[in-house]
Amino acid sequence: QMGAIDIVVANVGVAVVKPFVEATEADFDHVFGANAKGTFFTLQEAARRVRDGGRIIAVSTGGTRMFFTQTALYLGSKGAVEQFVRVLSRELGPRSVTVNALSPGFTDTDLLPERDRAIAAGMSPFGRIGAPRDVADVAVFLASDEARWLTGENIQAGGGVV
Repeated sequence: QMGAIDIVVANVGVAVVKPFVEATEADFDHVFGANAKGTFFTLQEAARRVRDGGRIIAVSTGGTRMFFTQTALYLGSKGAVEQFVRVLSRELGPRSVTVNALSPGFTDTDLLPERDRAIAAGMSPFGRIGAPRDVADVAVFLASDEARWLTGENIQAGGGVV
């Protein structure tokens, strides 16, 4: 039997990129099943197991602040994650557990197609896309005691893009 958990980071991201009118029920189930349903039940279990004063972080996307075509399923599922965070933060507040969303911008992961990387880099004042470490450093901050007053927030880590 494990003891209480200090920090939970729920990080999942799958996408189907196609026009809204071409998305199928199978596409919907795939994307929402991983991003929304998977995160929901991870957060639920985290809420049961995290110690008082613990930290819960759910990874969303800076894309929910922008409007890209052909991303309705991905952005819709991540919008759900942001609402889960808001609700759960209220429910766990009496235990001093913080619950926040972390929303990366364009980051060097498999979700960002090679063909889009130069355009994405040009959108940032830094002239590059984010490295995974850029986002991880923000997660480390959110997991720290210095972030104790942040809860129910959606922290943007977009390199000036979002």
